[in-house]
Amino acid sequence: MTVTVTRLHETFAAQVSGIDLAHPEDRALGQLAAAIDEYGVVIVRDQTLTNEDQIALASRFGLLEPSVTRYRADNRQRIERKEIVDVSNLDENDRPRAVDDRLRMLLLGNRLWHTDSSFRATPGALSMLYARVVPPAGGETEFADNRAAYETLPSPLKQRVDDMLAEHALMYSREQLGFTDFSQEERNALPPVRHPLVRSSPAHGRRALYMGSHASHIVGLPVPEGRMILRDLLEHATQRERVYAHAWHVGDLVIWDNRCTMHRGKPYDESYPRDLRRVTTSDTEPLSTYDMLQRRSEASREAPARA
Repeated sequence: MTVTVTRLHETFAAQVSGIDLAHPEDRALGQLAAAIDEYGVVIVRDQTLTNEDQIALASRFGLLEPSVTRYRADNRQRIERKEIVDVSNLDENDRPRAVDDRLRMLLLGNRLWHTDSSFRATPGALSMLYARVVPPAGGETEFADNRAAYETLPSPLKQRVDDMLAEHALMYSREQLGFTDFSQEERNALPPVRHPLVRSSPAHGRRALYMGSHASHIVGLPVPEGRMILRDLLEHATQRERVYAHAWHVGDLVIWDNRCTMHRGKPYDESYPRDLRRVTTSDTEPLSTYDMLQRRSEASREAPARA
């Protein structure tokens, strides 16, 4: 099969065709990795993936982080594998969750602009979200190009934010919606962390804003002033010309680089089932997607020889 890449937006996002991600060839994976580095968001349609397929694919690109729902012992899990984030409206019996269901309340925060796992000391690198069941309408995922957002800032503002640090916390993003039902074990597992407000891509050196709903305030500034800066930057980054909206179809796998994009989910009629599953790699090394793929591939080939 011939891999083709089709741009979907003026500044980012592309569709990759001609690849079977359940049985990917090394060359095709290299082309996929290069597309992720260039476009930030990549859509691959018509895939048939099991949980194990999705985990195996993501593992080619880095270490996998556990779902945030695994830190609370009384959370009832629908999916056994801890690497799978259950982005659905279904309970452990595969029925739509009640309106006041705790996990539903937690996941409502995904409708805020965010970048996955910026609330971790080792944040998220790539996220891979796969559609198994989708409602007849709604439920789109919107993506924002944080590279274009940074590059279009006025020069004085660029200079001001270049060396800033922001503090991130999952609890902060949820508290914005009035959700505070976190156990002590969750708070202990996910304390506030600090990250640069501007990051450089290891693939091409382009700089990008790094923020979203988990970003609480700017370190070293009065909290109100720092939050005003973050709100202004968010408004700038999510102008419609910098946003790509993805309408889901069963079999879609969408991969995005959290280091240079933000995203948010859109509402839908929750009387219909919606089953999307996400796996996220950890940003453990300052490597491009392509270089991380090559390093992981080389390590896997060397492992049998060492054994």
